[in-house]
Amino acid sequence: MESCGKRSVDNSKESEEEETGRADINKEDFHLKILKDICCELLSNMLQELTKENILEGLHQGHLNEQTCSCAFQNLLPLYFASVESFLEVLREADQTLADNLEKRFPSLKVHT
Repeated sequence: MESCGKRSVDNSKESEEEETGRADINKEDFHLKILKDICCELLSNMLQELTKENILEGLHQGHLNEQTCSCAFQNLLPLYFASVESFLEVLREADQTLADNLEKRFPSLKVHT
């Protein structure tokens, strides 16, 4: 009997720890979402400010490519559609092929360009 009582106390401690762990994870997820939202807002603003020269330099240095643009678009669309569309217009002047490839990956952009 004593061991049964001890187990239930141990189990309740484990349950409390699990609940605390879940609360920490939820809190961390919430903070990560806020951070992601802030980063997306910043990125969308930066995309709107890029010039053809900036984009050409980014392409030349390897900072801009189909993979990085796709990753950015996945996080920005559809909320920051105008920023992505603006960037794509300037990108088209710098690298038509890359812009076309991105439009193929993100059909929602094709309709509006």
